[in-house]
This record gives sequence, C-alpha cells and structure tokens, in this order.
Amino acid sequence: MIKKLFFILIFLFFSNNSSFAADCSSIDINPQITLLSSYGKLVYDYTKTTEEITSLANSLNISEKDLFASGLSTVNINFDIEINTIGQPIGNSEFCVVPTSIKIFLGLDSPTIYISNELEKNSCHYNIVLRHEQTHQQINKKTLEYYLPLFKNSATKISQTIKPIHITDIESIRPSIKALTEIYNKKLTPLVDYIKKEMLIQQLKLDNPQNYLFESSICP
Repeated sequence: MIKKLFFILIFLFFSNNSSFAADCSSIDINPQITLLSSYGKLVYDYTKTTEEITSLANSLNISEKDLFASGLSTVNINFDIEINTIGQPIGNSEFCVVPTSIKIFLGLDSPTIYISNELEKNSCHYNIVLRHEQTHQQINKKTLEYYLPLFKNSATKISQTIKPIHITDIESIRPSIKALTEIYNKKLTPLVDYIKKEMLIQQLKLDNPQNYLFESSICP
C-alpha cells in the first residue's frame, strides 16, 4: 500500500471584532469528506513461464504449497489523504488549526493478470486459468465497491471526533498540520487494512482445494 500525505494550509486572519471561540475543543468540527477511487487499468502479462509465475507468487506469499501456478492475479491498494485547514484565532497570537476538508483516494492500482507462456492460447486449460484470474480481479473490484460507501461513512464520523490543534506561534503551523495528518492516517489506516483482509477472505473462496479439483476436472 502506498500512502501519500498532502498538506494544504489556508491561514485566515479575522478582524479584531471577530467572535473567538473560547478554546479549540469547543469548535464544531465537520470537515467535508471527498472520497475518490479507481479500479486501475487491468494489464495482461504473457511473458513469464509457469516457474517464474510460481516464484512470483511465492515472493508475495500467495502461492499454494506444492502447486505450480499457471496464472496469477496481483493488485495494489492506494490510500492517499489530502487535508485542508484554516487557522482560527482564539486570542493574541493564538490559533486553532482546524480541518475544513479531507480528500481521500482509496482505489486499486496496477491490477495485473499473469498467464503462463507455456499454455496454448485458447486451449481449454488456458481458458480455465484466464477465467480464474479474471474472477480474482472481479472480486477485488466488487469488494472495494461494496466497502467504499461504508468507508466514507466511517471516515465522516471519525473526522468529527478529531479536535483542532492549539498553537501559540506561527512556527507551529507546519508541525500542527503534520500532527493532524498523522492522527487522520492512524484513524483511517485500520479501515483500509480491514478492506484488504476482506478482499483476501473473498479470494480464498475461489482459491481452495475443492475449487482447484473442480477446475482441473473440466478439461480432458
């Protein structure tokens, strides 16, 4: 999983006649949550031998013991956060760094299907392997699609519990943004990890001895 954290600070100064909040904890927090996603562009790789695909599967810890892989599906999950904030004065040279919007990207990246170059194209075995790996990629998409609205709902609720950060000097702006970002990242990462685990659970419904036996019996 690749994480890129982007910080944007919009520092607003208010006139002396503004009504300041008593402290940061009393400020109502309701940042706008924008959730973006992508399934990625599916790529087919026919350049590897069965041994090479098996070695790749072993390196990713997704191979079955004592089985050689004629096909393999891989995908990455990207999780990026962009936080916009304002600096809200609460006194002389004191401010609350307040999150106003959070843009989150959660999607699939580099989905790839590997098919052994030792398989005869359009043969029965080739078509079984191809369909099997395509099903894996469909499972990834459907699982992500199912959990995206649940993720956004949870992210919205979590964002309302994270309080602004109180600072007493301008030099503390960047550290406060970094601290806020780390808090959001810490709160949201377990949700991403949960989705990844659910993807694996769904994949195991396809990758099991019973299904392997069934698929191997299809071709003469």
